[in-house]
Amino acid sequence: MNDENRQEMAALLAAQQSRVTQIQDALLDWHEVTKRLGYVALFEQFAATAAQRDVQHRLARDEAVQIKAQGFGALRLAQADGGAGVSLPELFFVVRDLARADPNIAHIFRNHFFAVEQHLAAPDTAFARRLLPQVAQGKTLGVAFNELTGEPAGAVGRTPGTQLEKDDTQSGWRISGTKVYSTGNLYADYLLASVSDPDSGTVKQFFVATDAPGVRLDDDWHGFGQKLTGSGTTVFDRVHVAPEDLFDTPPRPTVDTPWGPRVLFGFTFHQVYLTVIITGVVDRILADALALVGKRQRNYYHGLADLPALEPEIQSTIGRIAAWRNAALASTDRAIHALDRAWQHRNDTNAYETSRLSTLAASEAKVVVDETAATLASLLIDVASGSGVSTQAALDRHWRNIKVIASHNPRIYKERVLGDHYLNGTDLPTGAFF
Repeated sequence: MNDENRQEMAALLAAQQSRVTQIQDALLDWHEVTKRLGYVALFEQFAATAAQRDVQHRLARDEAVQIKAQGFGALRLAQADGGAGVSLPELFFVVRDLARADPNIAHIFRNHFFAVEQHLAAPDTAFARRLLPQVAQGKTLGVAFNELTGEPAGAVGRTPGTQLEKDDTQSGWRISGTKVYSTGNLYADYLLASVSDPDSGTVKQFFVATDAPGVRLDDDWHGFGQKLTGSGTTVFDRVHVAPEDLFDTPPRPTVDTPWGPRVLFGFTFHQVYLTVIITGVVDRILADALALVGKRQRNYYHGLADLPALEPEIQSTIGRIAAWRNAALASTDRAIHALDRAWQHRNDTNAYETSRLSTLAASEAKVVVDETAATLASLLIDVASGSGVSTQAALDRHWRNIKVIASHNPRIYKERVLGDHYLNGTDLPTGAFF
């Protein structure tokens, strides 16, 4: 290649990179609410260091402190109560943007936001009056409910092996036990945890600071993805719980229907949240694909164009990534708005139907997104070619993160339940994984 050809190639490459940047900026702009709340600079910082954190297994402690300091945990509280007053859909849109930057950080706050939603629905209870002011002050919540008891995953009405023990030295109780799958607890300020009361035979919840004596948070989560969510073990070793920090477990909302009393679907929020995180990863996949192809300066000798960006097969693959990304967003946004309607109608005569339609939309979104997202993560490597397999770039983290998030509630079970519902009218499950 002579100097003239090199100059032409350099000019062509520069023009191509400029077009890619313009398209990328327009296609992958941050959501309006993210801009309004002032999170853009912080999210861009998280995105720039996400691969490095994954490679080095560096927990996002500093990042969690930064985002909490900007009021992230209080987004759903009214402005008069110290929050940002965002709507439920707006919360999910911000979470998607955060997941595009780093899905680990977005996942850290899943249990926190559900706890906030649960207590915003009953703000006058003693439990809510204890929790919500802490949230307004910038504190975040973790949960410790799961134990290795041998019972089916997600079963309702499980009795914790962790039991109350009267404290003979002071007013209150001592609690010892081990909880697993404690997502986000390493970054939380307070924990909500379940305990059984042997005297009454009931399950209660207690509220305790993560730095209280006897509380141990282990970073022993060994998943190949979402490595930095702190989804490890929480250990309570004779932790003291004051009387004012022990509460009755909030009852499952139940409404009257033509078929008798029905329990509302109380865990749809968790599923929508997880699917939103995956769509954030899909956003990042598209951004990475555009950036990588735009930077590639040489094609294979048996290709049809001088530049990879002009190669028909690569153009087709990028088109598929973009189209499937938009389909994933549309399916998930449908679930977001269905959940919002269910939240708004949870106290009226339409409560059960809106709740059912919400979990149905969330389940369908999960089936669509889990499968397509993992495929898009593989297509990213196809268009990146050899330059996409660097361990430092850690592009494989997208597939790993998607599969681990999806494994919280396997898609294949959802598909069977959906088919049975549509064919036979079988009721949808109301337990923890639906």
